[in-house]
Amino acid sequence: MIRTSLATIALIAGAIPVSAAGEVAPDIHQLCLQAADYRGCVEAQAGTPEYLGNKCPENHAYVGEGKCQRVYCDWVGLGGGHHEPLVAGKSTWRCGNNYNFWKDELQVGILRLGATVKVEQTSDCPSIAPQEDWNSSCEHAEDNWRAIEAEAKRPKCSKRLVPFECDWNAYLEANPGMKAWAESNPEAAQKQRIKLEADPLKK
Repeated sequence: MIRTSLATIALIAGAIPVSAAGEVAPDIHQLCLQAADYRGCVEAQAGTPEYLGNKCPENHAYVGEGKCQRVYCDWVGLGGGHHEPLVAGKSTWRCGNNYNFWKDELQVGILRLGATVKVEQTSDCPSIAPQEDWNSSCEHAEDNWRAIEAEAKRPKCSKRLVPFECDWNAYLEANPGMKAWAESNPEAAQKQRIKLEADPLKK
């Protein structure tokens, strides 16, 4: 679930590599957004499960590790059972009552879990895994989640530094001529570094 405000992301985004949102699993990206050392945080989360999708098929609940489980109603007599606790009271999982004419009795719908399938990906929901026992990440998304994701993915430096993840030193290493100029003109190079590393939308 995306709960980080757009304002917060804007303040810290300058320290985030431009490739973060595209190459790092969204759940890890969100976890590390406020870390002082973003790259170190991402590396420390190497054991975090890989992001596999954000929405289960209809009538399926997310159960973790990229899997969804079918949710269905089992009709039983009064007092004949209890809802599956993993999904009871969550998402839109509901079962009503049903009258069985063959048995001439009122039956109660009990939530059950069935077969397992893989989670899916849709652009209509935030790019994070659903909360377990819910259908999709849309169910816990902020109203402005699209703007939040766009801000997180937006390059926070000059186009010249974007291929180098906004890293001035990496830019110099890839451009020997510019590196030689920077070493010969440290004051001018410092001004150029500040200019290129500045967020173009914050000027």
